[in-house]
Amino acid sequence: MRLDIEGVTVEAAGARLVDDIRLAVDSGAFVGLVGPNGSGKSTLLRCVYRALRPAAGVVRLDGDDVHAMAPRDTARVLAALPQESSAEFDFTVAEVVAMGRLPHPGRT
Repeated sequence: MRLDIEGVTVEAAGARLVDDIRLAVDSGAFVGLVGPNGSGKSTLLRCVYRALRPAAGVVRLDGDDVHAMAPRDTARVLAALPQESSAEFDFTVAEVVAMGRLPHPGRT
């Protein structure tokens, strides 16, 4: 699956957190985002997995704008496991794995 980040800018509370980021990643490639704390790495990734909507620019998966895709369609091709997360619910590992199957009805 090809990932294209085209001119992504993120703003919050009047501050520009990420400015005009462009990145193209071919299918099967392995990429690392490297930078100091506060440089926008996590903010950019949040735009990729739809937790944030950029103020400008677009994130595309195989040519499709992820923010224009239906949530179920995005869930079929994209997943994220952030380093920091909090859960309000007490799920077992099996229940968390089973949730990953929700966008794939009829498949076991």
